[in-house]
Amino acid sequence: MTSHDSYTSPMGRASGHPASPSRVAMRSTSSPRVARALASRARDAPSSRVSSRAARRARRTRDVAPMTMMTKRTEETTTTTRTRATYSNETKLRSEAEAPFRIARQFLFGACGTSATIGSGIAVIQAATGAAGAPNAPPLATSLGNLGVDLACVGFFVWLYSREEAARARQMARIGREERLGRLRCELANGRGTRLEDLRGFARCVVVAGDDAYVRTALEDAERVREGLIERGVLIIPVSTSGSSAVEPPRAEDLKFRATAVRAGDWSDWVKEQKEMANLGDDVGVYVGLRMDGRVRSSGKGRVPFERFSVELPPTDSWGGALDGFDGRVGVDT
Repeated sequence: MTSHDSYTSPMGRASGHPASPSRVAMRSTSSPRVARALASRARDAPSSRVSSRAARRARRTRDVAPMTMMTKRTEETTTTTRTRATYSNETKLRSEAEAPFRIARQFLFGACGTSATIGSGIAVIQAATGAAGAPNAPPLATSLGNLGVDLACVGFFVWLYSREEAARARQMARIGREERLGRLRCELANGRGTRLEDLRGFARCVVVAGDDAYVRTALEDAERVREGLIERGVLIIPVSTSGSSAVEPPRAEDLKFRATAVRAGDWSDWVKEQKEMANLGDDVGVYVGLRMDGRVRSSGKGRVPFERFSVELPPTDSWGGALDGFDGRVGVDT
């Protein structure tokens, strides 16, 4: 083969043997065009690295901005939800169980009010056509009489509906307070910690809240009828709102008679809320008696009627608990 027919590729010589990488690099950089391209790329390398960093930073900013907006929107929604009165499904079910026909009554009042509103609109049109002297229009006096009756019906049904809604709001607030009370914790005489709602069906809890003198007086009154209260499942939970611990802890034999409030601050906050709703001062001692099912049976201020509890409440081994009349109604003031 002559010299002008020989061919040398980057991968090898004409004889077919592959070229080494170092020789390939030397031949590739020996070309002036390739050298100029490599030099230009070396000059542009720092600026390209800077531009790539800026592009990554811009992309990161674009990705973070929507996430920040979503986080702020979520926080605003959470804050708005917390400010509204929200109730659990258990609270709603208890409300419907206590007043099963309220929804039907509200639907009936709303339908009748809507019908009366439509009738009022028709009466207005008839009165307008009668006043204008339109042919075949009913007498003006009849149209005005119908309008008055329809407006009176609208006002009456709106009042009935609003009364049912107000009763529902009061009921939901009461059940919500009972649920918050049930989530408070106490410690029994044997050292076992439990929630108040876990004692449902086992004890009739009586919360006695006030200063140390009020709490000690209540415990002394309870000691006089101790056996009768234990027989009827009355469990006393003293809560001192003065922040001190002057009341001595229960003894081992007080397992079915007394318990200690855990996290007294939470109990004091709940008692303070009840006092504010009842327009009572912070220095007033109050008591709250619960039924076996956790509902508030009696509440009030002043001395706790433990003697009446020991006489009127049925013993725990007899009928009692879920139905009204079986668990007693002692000094109801709720």
